[in-house]
Order: sequence, then C-alpha cells, then structure tokens
Amino acid sequence: MSPDPEAAGSPAAGHLPKVSAVRGLLARSAEFAEPFMVTVALIGLVCHPLFYLIWSYAIPQPYESLALRLFGSAVCAPLVLKAYWPQRFRPWLPLYWHAVVMFQLPFFFTLFMLLNGYAMVWVLTFIAGAFLLTFFVHWALAIGMFLIGTACAFGAFDLMTPGGHTAAPPYEIFVVYFFVLGVGSAINVKLQAYRAAEAALERRLRAMSGQNAAMMRERNKLLGHFLNNTVVAQLRRHEAELGLDAALARITRQERRYCAMMQADIRNFTRLFSGENELEVAQLVAQCFSEITTVGQDLSVIKPVGDCIFLYSDVEQGREDSVLNVLALACVFVQSVERVNQTLLDAAAAPLNFGVAVHCGEVIYGNLASDTLIDPTVVGVHVNRTARMEELTKSAAVHEQVGSNAIILSEEFCWQLRKAGHSPPELVMLDLSALKLTLRDFPAIERVFALPQRGALAWGDWARERIRSARLAHAPRLHQAEYSRHRNVEYYYEMYGSGPNLVWSMFVNVSPYPVERVREILRAHFGHLKYTISAGGERWLALSTENEPGEYDETDVEAWIIGLIERLTSPGEGDLRRAE
Repeated sequence: MSPDPEAAGSPAAGHLPKVSAVRGLLARSAEFAEPFMVTVALIGLVCHPLFYLIWSYAIPQPYESLALRLFGSAVCAPLVLKAYWPQRFRPWLPLYWHAVVMFQLPFFFTLFMLLNGYAMVWVLTFIAGAFLLTFFVHWALAIGMFLIGTACAFGAFDLMTPGGHTAAPPYEIFVVYFFVLGVGSAINVKLQAYRAAEAALERRLRAMSGQNAAMMRERNKLLGHFLNNTVVAQLRRHEAELGLDAALARITRQERRYCAMMQADIRNFTRLFSGENELEVAQLVAQCFSEITTVGQDLSVIKPVGDCIFLYSDVEQGREDSVLNVLALACVFVQSVERVNQTLLDAAAAPLNFGVAVHCGEVIYGNLASDTLIDPTVVGVHVNRTARMEELTKSAAVHEQVGSNAIILSEEFCWQLRKAGHSPPELVMLDLSALKLTLRDFPAIERVFALPQRGALAWGDWARERIRSARLAHAPRLHQAEYSRHRNVEYYYEMYGSGPNLVWSMFVNVSPYPVERVREILRAHFGHLKYTISAGGERWLALSTENEPGEYDETDVEAWIIGLIERLTSPGEGDLRRAE
C-alpha cells in the first residue's frame, strides 16, 4: 500500500517511532537479562511459597496472601520453561519478562508494604526491590516500571481495602528508595557502557579472527593447489600432534610402505604431435586426466608426467582399501577416455588409446628431492613392474585379445581384490608364454590379467560410489566429541577433505521450531549453504559448504551455528512487529 501523506502526518503516525524505540529498548533489555533470566524466574517460583511460610508462621506479619503468592509463582513458571515456548509465542518474551519483573518488584513489594502498614521488614524489602530492579532491566525502563508498578499498587490497595486507610506514608522511605534507584541506575548505565565496550572488543576480535581465518583459507588453498590432498591431509594430521617442522620431516622421510599403483600412458603419442595440432592433442590429454586428478586426490598421490599419469594409494588406508581405490580410479579414467573418444569419433577423428596397468606391493616411500621441495614419491621393484605391465598394451597380441584402453592387472592385485570380495567377472587371463610375450625385466612372470574397456565401463557406477564413500571414510575429519549446546539447542559439526576440497557439515537440532521459520532464517541469512531438514519427531537441520569447498574454516562454522541458534531463540524487532 502506498503511503498516505495525510496519514503520515497524523498523530498516530507520529507515535510509531516512539513505539518502535520502546520495542527496541525492551528487546535489548531482555537480551541483557538472557544469561540470568531463568535463574531469576526460578528464584521467584520458589521464594513466594517459601516466604509465605516464613511470614505466616516463623515470623508472622500483619498481612499475607496465599493466593497472591501462588499467582506470583505461577507467572514465573513460563520464564523457567522459556526454552520450550512455541515459536509463535517467542516474540512476546521481552514484553512478558518486563511485565513479570514489574509485578514482582515495584507492584508486589509496594502493595504488601501498604497492606502491612509500613512494617519494617516490608520497608526494607521495598527498598531492596529498587536495587534489584535496576539490575534486571534497562535503567530507563526501571524508572518507568517503578512509577507504573507503584501507582498500580496504590490502586490495588484502595480496591482491596474499600473505606479503609493506612497510616500516612513515611516519605523518608521514598527518599531512600529514589536514592537506591538512582545509584542502581547509575551503576546500570556504567555496566551497559562496559558491555558496549566489551561488545566492541568482541567485534574487533572477531574481525581479527576473520583475518586469521582468511589467512588459513589461503594457506589451505595454496597447500591444496601445490600439494596433493593426501599429502596435505597427512601434513595436517601430523602437524596437530608434532608441529609443522616435525610433520614435514614425518611425511618426507624415506620408509617402506605397501602401495597399490596405477600407470597410464598414451599410445602413439609422438605420432599424434604433427606440429599443427600439438595444442589440441595436449588439451585432449588434459580432458582425460582432469577427472581422475580431481576425484582421486583424497585417495591417492597423483603424478602426471607428460603424456603419462602415475598414482599410488598407500597402506595407511589398508591394503584392500588401497587396491579398491586404485581399481576405482582406473575405471573412472577409462570412462574419461571413452567420453573424449566419443567426441573424437563424432568429429571423424582418430580415438585415443591408453595403456593402463595396476599393481600392488612394497615400495620405498619418501622425498627424493631437496628438503625445500615437498614431493614425496615411491620407487622400487614394484613401481618398475607396474611400468613394464603397462608396456604390454603395445603388443598387437594383447590388443587383439582385450582391445583398446584395457586395464592390465597383476596376480597380486587380483588376489587382493578377491580378498576384498570385488573381483570383476569380466577379467581375462593373459598367458604371456602363449602370447609369446615376456614382461621386460621380469621374465619369471608368466601371466597377468586384463579388464577390457567394456568391463571398466560396466563397473563405472561402482567405481564412482567407491570413490565417494572412500573420500568420506578416509579424508581427514574433525568431530565435536559430544553434542555442544547454545541456548539449550544441540549442535555438532564435522569436516572432510582438505585444501580446495575442504567441506564442512553442520547439524542443529531444530525440533522445537517450525520448519517454515527455520527455512525463512536460512533464506535470509544462510543462502550460500546447502541444507536439508530431516523429518520425524526429532528434526535435525543439516548444513553443508559443499557448494563452496575450501572457502571456510572452523571459525566460520561456529559463527554460523551460533548466529542461526540466536536468530531462532531471540526475537528481534521484526518478530515483535509480526506478532502484533
């Protein structure tokens, strides 16, 4: 609706800013009281019946009322249980808090002081109430609440004692009361100034933390771009235990390890480079290598060298897991080559043919270069044997039997596959003596196995699921050991991956809150995060940085979770306005 100039200038319109200011003051005052609100309400709930017994039987006073005492306890109960309020009632919390405080302190204490004829114990209680009032609410609200509460108490007294009267009030009481109220308000002002300074300091610290977080993100990005993710993961894990220098020494030292390996080399590469199409050929090879280097970094160390790619997965992930990971990556590589070849065939160009071989065994792992170059690799007999197996694909006899882009597997590799229960039925046994072939440098090897291209493509879905689950299972993870809580809301988070592939998952128990309210907050403030909300009696919100991997760290995650919970549990001015 378009604004009406006359309505804008009307008295009602002029009151709107004042109403909004009072609403904002109530919200800030309630936020200030949030840490002790439940405690104060619990004290009120318990002390009303307790002091009824004290003032009625232990130290009898002229007037007591069980009904008023029970009512005083009853209005405190909702504040004790405020964490369980339905969402539609939460915007009214600031107003209800101040109404309860006004009833308990200026109204109740003034009324009972009048009904007890200014008995000394109630005069002292009346004055103590002034001091408490300034600590529970904003000083400006405290003054207004005292005036309203006291006036209502005098009105209630007149209604409760029609025709009756009380002694003239000793005005010294009110002098002392206003003195206490003034001192308390002055202290309240200083406390608020201190809290404002504390909040400013916290903002500066958050800014510094954000800068540090940005530096850590850049560090992770650089590590992820210049080091393999598997190496980065080992570095991060050992750095937390040993420190950076010792961690570097740990991941670069030379030692024996059991590894599964793959080597893939393009056939007739020299012939492909005719001078005019060198760049096109290089781009085709890059397309073949792109996917495996992307998805394989969390499972293996990958080393492209010219037209050849070599990768290894070591025993830290288990022998059988390492073999399964390498077979899955080999199948994905064959799929990538097939997609490129399909494009070439559509353009009436010759397809690419790669020799691919996989093997496993004990190797020497470590950094063979300068200490200033972090590039751990593997060397040894089994590395050489993998390369020699890949050379078998040059043979016309092998090509005739298994076709192009087949995967050659050693007997040891196949044995580990059988142990893991994943031996592909499409495997073909190659009898080297029958084919009149010898494995160069390894004449004792009599047979190997081959997985033809159609078999590798058939195992494509298994390979991708294997890679996905293995990345989640073996990538470095950070868990909250137990559920954490903020404002009585459970949450936890975890991470997987490293460097540019680092992904955070956050989980918040949103059972008490309407799903639409949660979605509204997510749309307004967390649109960059992917989310799902589980169904059932206990609803959990799952948030993920999957759409922006490698961009955030633990500081961001904590800030998001705390911000989300505070928006769910703390009504702002907009919530109060909608409630009206």
